[in-house]
Amino acid sequence: MSSIEERLAIIEAKDEIRELTARYCHAVVDGDVEAIIELFCRDGVFRMRNSAFTGHAELRQMYQGGVGAKTHKPFIQNHVIELDGPTEASGRCSVEIRIFQEGTAMTAAGHYLDRYRVEDGRWKLADRFYNAYHLAPWETGWTR
Repeated sequence: MSSIEERLAIIEAKDEIRELTARYCHAVVDGDVEAIIELFCRDGVFRMRNSAFTGHAELRQMYQGGVGAKTHKPFIQNHVIELDGPTEASGRCSVEIRIFQEGTAMTAAGHYLDRYRVEDGRWKLADRFYNAYHLAPWETGWTR
């Protein structure tokens, strides 16, 4: 059995990681690219489909092209976190994203597969992979 201190450290780490993903969503909603970048490790990666953006400069360019218009509204759910030691963790969380794109209200859904790492005393995103399920107009909905 783990000591109370070890169990408390696990709870605190998981709570900080959950807040990290919440801060990510709030920064995306606000269109605050610099706040998003600060949530990633200096060598952090965001991946989706066949694209990968590595390091703060590439991440900044990608997010400026996407969330700068303040139309993305992500909602994270079902967050599961596994600690791999005191400074490394992995996680999976479901995400629904509401978007206003080219005059059309859209809904997207998928999940993030994350790697987290402590950098400068804070948990940050080391690798975030967005696995998309669908992107569909609200008007017609989506089918599988």
